[in-house]
Amino acid sequence: MKTIYKRIKVNKGLLKYTGSDYAKFLNNEVSDQLPKGEVKGVKFISYIDEGAVISPPDNGGGAFNALPFGMSNTDIFITDTQSNLLTEPTDIRDYQNNGGGYSVNFKKIDEKADVQITIRWETNGTTPICGEFIFEIDQSNCAC
Repeated sequence: MKTIYKRIKVNKGLLKYTGSDYAKFLNNEVSDQLPKGEVKGVKFISYIDEGAVISPPDNGGGAFNALPFGMSNTDIFITDTQSNLLTEPTDIRDYQNNGGGYSVNFKKIDEKADVQITIRWETNGTTPICGEFIFEIDQSNCAC
């Protein structure tokens, strides 16, 4: 089995953001092309360390360090170009690694790849998400 991984980053602009209004990061979308193969799963890795000590910007910390602890409830919608859902809309925590090994923690998807997808998020709180979705793609049965 030949497995590849496709990374799609969301809200990476937060890493260098120096403002204090995070509203533009709460609801947005990103699109990208998945390579040929069969999508086996997807997971989210946060760039924000929820256990980190948060320092305010006026104490030398950047905006990344000033973000509130944790993540707000954030609904995730993953669709193809025809707006077909690849997964049911669910909270971001459903895509996170909860232990048990790298491959075990992918949210299962059984979908052909080589398609443009859109990841849309709606944050129902004040803390935006910042990280990347990683798609696990099996290329063993395709002429890639």
